[in-house]
Amino acid sequence: MIRFPRWNLRIIILVIVVGLLIASQFRFFSPVRDLTRQAIGAPARMFDSLANRLSASVRIIFAINDLSKENASLKLENSTLEAELAKLKSVVNENETLRRDLNFKNSRSDLKLTPAEVLTFSPSGLYQAFTINRGARDGIKENQAVVSNGYLIGKIHNIADSTAEVWLITNRNLLTPVILTGSQTVGLLSGGIRGLVVENIPLDTKVTVGESVVTSSLEGIYPPGIAIGKVEEIISSKEEIFLTLRISTPTKFGDLTIVFVVTS
Repeated sequence: MIRFPRWNLRIIILVIVVGLLIASQFRFFSPVRDLTRQAIGAPARMFDSLANRLSASVRIIFAINDLSKENASLKLENSTLEAELAKLKSVVNENETLRRDLNFKNSRSDLKLTPAEVLTFSPSGLYQAFTINRGARDGIKENQAVVSNGYLIGKIHNIADSTAEVWLITNRNLLTPVILTGSQTVGLLSGGIRGLVVENIPLDTKVTVGESVVTSSLEGIYPPGIAIGKVEEIISSKEEIFLTLRISTPTKFGDLTIVFVVTS
């Protein structure tokens, strides 16, 4: 085997390359030149396409990541706005409640009203009552009326030194004397599975749906004229000797937070 010196090999390679470059300028070398371009171009195009796809994928991944961060930021901002809106609604509702209570207080200057916070509701649905943060040391006494938004909601039942229990008018064990403002007829209001009803109304009484119902001073328990609600419908049958009326009230008993005790 013939061995060429290393420097001779380099010269040979250089001569071949130069020869190919010179030959590539002639027309007869065009097929070789085109074949070379195709051989080199195909991988280059493939690599370029792969690079473009990879670049697009990377951009999509970063875009998804940015959208995810933006979405999380928007969710946090939305939660914050919802919390602020709920707080504003609560303040508005509280202000509206206080406004109605103030109007009632101004319209009934004959009554002394002691404000109280609702602490806890009775856990039993049948035993309609709640506890307030006022008691004997605040001048609270048994059977005193309790109002909210100008409507009667119940009366004081049990008293401790700093708290008291309020029976709601929806309590089936509480009977409240009332008057129908249209006919000035006296009846007894009670709660129960039928809702608020007024019973013992004489059969010949002319009752109008929508007629207002207020407290009666009968038995000396409640101040007269405190609103309770309106007549919603007559639910007694024709065979009964007294009328029974279903009463609607705007008071949402489960939403009560501040009430007023009539202490005089």
